[in-house]
Amino acid sequence: MILVSQNDFVQTGLLPAVGGDDRGEPTAREPRALLVERISLESLVHHHEALAHDMPLEDVHRLFRERAVDFFALVRDGRVTGLCSRTRVGFLLGSRFGFALNSRSPAHSAQVAHPLVFTSTTPLRPILDQALGRPTEEFHEDVVLVDEAHRLIGLIPVQALARLQTRLVGEQITALRDQHEAARLQNLELFQSNHALRQAQGLYRALFESNATGVALLDLHGEVQAHNQRLAELLGRSQADERQFSLVALITEREHMAFRQLLLAHEAQGPVPGAREFHFELGERGTRLLRISMGWIRETSQICACVDDMTEQRAIERHLQGQEKQLLLDTLVGGIAHELNNKLTPVLGFAQLLDLEASERGRGYVGYISRSVIEAASIIRQLLQLSKPETGQPQLVNLGSLVEESVTMLKFQLREARVALHTQSPPEPVIIFADPSQLKQVVMNLIINALHAMARNTRPRLALTVSRKGGFGCLEVSDNGSGIAPEVIERIFDPFFTTKGPDKGSGLGLSICQSLVRSLGGKITVNSTPGCGARFSVSLPLAASDGAATTHSAAPFAARARVDLAAGQRVLVVEDDDVVRKFLQEALRAGFGCRVDAVVDGAEALQRAAVQPYVLVISDVRMPGMNGPEFYRRLCELRSELAGRFVFVTGHEGEDTLVELMGQVEVPLLAKPFTMQRLHEICGPILGRTGGEARSSNCMVSA
Repeated sequence: MILVSQNDFVQTGLLPAVGGDDRGEPTAREPRALLVERISLESLVHHHEALAHDMPLEDVHRLFRERAVDFFALVRDGRVTGLCSRTRVGFLLGSRFGFALNSRSPAHSAQVAHPLVFTSTTPLRPILDQALGRPTEEFHEDVVLVDEAHRLIGLIPVQALARLQTRLVGEQITALRDQHEAARLQNLELFQSNHALRQAQGLYRALFESNATGVALLDLHGEVQAHNQRLAELLGRSQADERQFSLVALITEREHMAFRQLLLAHEAQGPVPGAREFHFELGERGTRLLRISMGWIRETSQICACVDDMTEQRAIERHLQGQEKQLLLDTLVGGIAHELNNKLTPVLGFAQLLDLEASERGRGYVGYISRSVIEAASIIRQLLQLSKPETGQPQLVNLGSLVEESVTMLKFQLREARVALHTQSPPEPVIIFADPSQLKQVVMNLIINALHAMARNTRPRLALTVSRKGGFGCLEVSDNGSGIAPEVIERIFDPFFTTKGPDKGSGLGLSICQSLVRSLGGKITVNSTPGCGARFSVSLPLAASDGAATTHSAAPFAARARVDLAAGQRVLVVEDDDVVRKFLQEALRAGFGCRVDAVVDGAEALQRAAVQPYVLVISDVRMPGMNGPEFYRRLCELRSELAGRFVFVTGHEGEDTLVELMGQVEVPLLAKPFTMQRLHEICGPILGRTGGEARSSNCMVSA
């Protein structure tokens, strides 16, 4: 809004320059002072909240939750340095990855881009003009008031300035009304007509040019006959370019007809309520989603269109929806993994028990079964790790093996796209120190981007090359797709930038990849020739000392010596799945020669534990009624000596309740599906503490 004083009207000729009379009454050349302008800026202060510019963001986030404010002043050595926004802090820490990456960042990393800071002696009008004339995204930011030494006085909310603006306009209107009354008394009818016309023209120009949205006057064919500066900025046009242009020509071809029909509807029906969103092709700016609200001007037979860019907002909304879908996926994947691991456990276990008595040919079949189960379990673990990383802790990772696992996860997409895949790795491991789930996310994102780039290629080719270069492990992902245009290659790592269109991507994938790679001390680069494909290169520091993850052997259990318990020693198994419960009975009998009591739930298990001595308790985590962690706590209250003789069995190692419990107590964990060897490794040390002598392999099993 533009504030106009009485002097302005006098200078433009809208009001006569009437002098004062003998009674000393004020004249048009001597406008009375407005009461609003006498208001002290300190009286507008809403709060005096401030924080140190280097305070960690996680502490800032806590302060925002405790204080009912949206902004804090940033202070360094007692002087104001900027303004911190609740919205910006929430954006940086809103996701699990964002919190991990930014929680220790200083508060000034969340400061607003263009804070308004004024001293208490600043005139009111410049403050109102700057505060209320800001763009939409900055309009609601508080104004910081400081003294001459730049020390904080307080924060003024924009609502207070808006109310003050309203009062100021009201007083100005009152002053203009008084002046108009003086002119009426002089019977200057011609002046009144000219004054009304010029006032309308000034108001039109003010509203037109200072509007925060793009405004255009269109004819019925969509030709722009007039527009403001904001519309030129949205469309990437120069304000100096006065040539007429058509909005229809900028809209994507598939939406031309819908836009033309909307224009014609205004002439036939008058105002059409609501706003519509259309995709615009804007050259270097790419495809943008613009929201258009239209109104019919009957007097001029024109359409007034208000235009706003919704691209980033819709991308954020899609990202939030994706987070909700990811949460649902995590829940579904966890449940499916638990059930599949339950079914794989007895397959692997009974196969190894059969191996003890099978012929040479039968042992070969058992080997095939065991390897297939182990491969299936590996795929399930990768799926769990991708949907919800188990620990998020860096570890030694073989880059070549990780690339192979990523390709396995995308095997279906590669086969459907008919991609000729070529992978190359050095004979020796390329060991780096990283979180495997995050690094796998980078590799899979690069492969998926390559598949999108080759969507229209009749003979797509994808090459994945792992190598060592100096002190770095390197991965190159090369494709023969459409390539990347030179004018956009510098922006592909920017957040929300995408050339795929709003329906195929949010523009966050490569930005996240770059952040993950940088967090590991590496870098990611791209080279591309339009029409000839692209090559993404990822370089990561090699680990100080090469190593490899320990893998569990699926060697036949018969090769291990059996540890028998003393007669009468009992083991309690709590498992709701009948087949898994039966397998644990047989496995414990074959491995330790023990007496096994097997029950289906925690309540029955507590009854057994109250009357029977047990040297070992094995319990599932997910069970109906009383779950595993609750059963463990109640068992420890009943029989405290069993706290150190307890083993959990689970089909989902990353389950939240289990992760929380494992962080509080030291309980061995047996992940399904498991081998006889793994069962022996976990339970053997516990049962070995009983001091029993080796006995006959025959034992008594009760259900």
